Amino acid sequence: MAKNQVYHARMKHINVRYHFVQDILEEGDIELKKIHTKNNLMDIITKVVFRVKFNHCKNLLLILLVC
Repeated sequence: MAKNQVYHARMKHINVRYHFVQDILEEGDIELKKIHTKNNLMDIITKVVFRVKFNHCKNLLLILLVC
């Protein structure tokens, strides 16, 4: 919805305060990127993950914290 306004007519019920993301995108302050589920760090706090995925996310977080 933030990038593609084609479905705008169907989503008029959404409150105006939620459209601030579109304004920020148009100004270029943020950029939305698709992140494959293999590299999604938030899986570690939002889903039940297996040990391999947990360790992978933990390692990616450590890399981000050190930088």
